[in-house]
Amino acid sequence: MEPAELSSLKSILNIARILALVFLIIFILVAIGEILVLVALASIGLAGFALFGAIFPLLAFVISLLIWMQVSEIKRMVDAGQYQAAKDKTLIWMILGFIFGFILGIILLIAYLKFDPVINWQRQMQMGGGQPPAQPPAWGAPPPAAPPMAASAPPPSPPPMPVAAPAAPAAGICPRCGKPATWVAQYNRWYCYNDQQYV
Repeated sequence: MEPAELSSLKSILNIARILALVFLIIFILVAIGEILVLVALASIGLAGFALFGAIFPLLAFVISLLIWMQVSEIKRMVDAGQYQAAKDKTLIWMILGFIFGFILGIILLIAYLKFDPVINWQRQMQMGGGQPPAQPPAWGAPPPAAPPMAASAPPPSPPPMPVAAPAAPAAGICPRCGKPATWVAQYNRWYCYNDQQYV
């Protein structure tokens, strides 16, 4: 079962991509405006004053473009389960995000902090031999198909003796797609979110 932090991390990375794209558009528009002012000032001999004003937006545009591309790469690494490498890659772009777009740096800082619980969860899964920790079943897991009801129900039988629930099998890999499956204790079965069916 995926931890809640992982889906939250993916959402934050999507927000960071969108925000980097917004900054990209803003900075290119500002840079174009500054270049037009530079051309106008150059015609009257004052080009030096506007030169600095045009350099910063152009530099910010390049950094926003790089952040947008790198956040896409970080998201691919998260989807592949490479959480530690994705966290390490996030650090430098978070710092540049603070310098060239303060809000973008904050969003990447939140993503950076979300990596720790996800990495700890991954380590627990690896140490436990693929068996997830005991947790309630996922909200999104559909129940298995129930057998059809008979026309007339038999009289109720006495309740069965309590039996300890069997432990989850050690293998948690989907045989169809090869991705990790999620143990749903309520149904005592593995569920593959990728194939959207029980294994």
